[in-house]
Amino acid sequence: MRRIREKAWAFKIHNIGKKLNGKGLYMMIKRMSKGSVISTFLVCWFVIAAYADTAKKDITIAIFPCADVVMAYEKFLPLVTYLERETGLDIRLVVSTDAAQFERAVKNGNIDFAFQGAQMYVRFADLWDKGALIRTLTREGHSTKSAVVIVKQNSGIDNIADLRGKSVIFGPKFSSARWVLAKLLFEESGLNIDQDLKTYSHGGCCEDIAFSVQLDSADAGVVCDHFLKEHSARQHALGVDSSQLVVIGRTELVPTRVFGPSRHVSSDIVNKVSQALLRLDTKIPEHEEILSHAELGGFQKLTDEDYDHIRMQLDTKAGQ
Repeated sequence: MRRIREKAWAFKIHNIGKKLNGKGLYMMIKRMSKGSVISTFLVCWFVIAAYADTAKKDITIAIFPCADVVMAYEKFLPLVTYLERETGLDIRLVVSTDAAQFERAVKNGNIDFAFQGAQMYVRFADLWDKGALIRTLTREGHSTKSAVVIVKQNSGIDNIADLRGKSVIFGPKFSSARWVLAKLLFEESGLNIDQDLKTYSHGGCCEDIAFSVQLDSADAGVVCDHFLKEHSARQHALGVDSSQLVVIGRTELVPTRVFGPSRHVSSDIVNKVSQALLRLDTKIPEHEEILSHAELGGFQKLTDEDYDHIRMQLDTKAGQ
């Protein structure tokens, strides 16, 4: 209800502000008594200032998740709450899984900042302010990560080559590690996924993929490299027994996610958000809890050139 009232008040201020310009303002003052002109003008000034302040406080942060939508929203909500407190901005969090809709939203100015994987960043690099890029760090503080191929223990599958004629679940098509580099890993192991696998599909979050392997719905799955050793209690609650799963292959390293501002965002807002993220420190208990919830180890500045290697891999090796 508070948010609804605030938006209604902002709308009223907007309408008042539209009237208070040029002739409209002159005629309004002219009709007033001399004694009330100054006080009324000051009220109008503060109204216009309040409207301008309200207009610049709304920003939207989009996430391209490796988990499902609900899980991604829950993971990043404490981080967004922290950013609101530190910056004074009113932040709306959206979770996107459609690349075309995401691109349109950014081009239309509906998205101000975004968390996105390396492949998505490279694909839409020209939409972002390349001078204000930040990357996420893994829980261990690294700026790269990989994906692993898992199978059920005692399945008789010991390496990638043993998956000939088997079924495999990869990650989403926009996942650099769980699809692009995983496909490359299979090719380097002598398997053409279109010709040599019985079937393959694209799954969503690592939990779902691991669960499918555990239930024998697939012979193998591709998950994030940190999946089996982190959040074992949560995995168990979801029905995943990681002790039943083993790793038979690992992809090349890929850069971690990029957090970037759209080119239309003002520099003062970019600085507020960026500095708040860079201040997060795992040595501070409150910060560690926020980062841990998002499965992150912090943030670090980067340059567009840091992603040239993944560009080369996408262009010359893996493709789509």
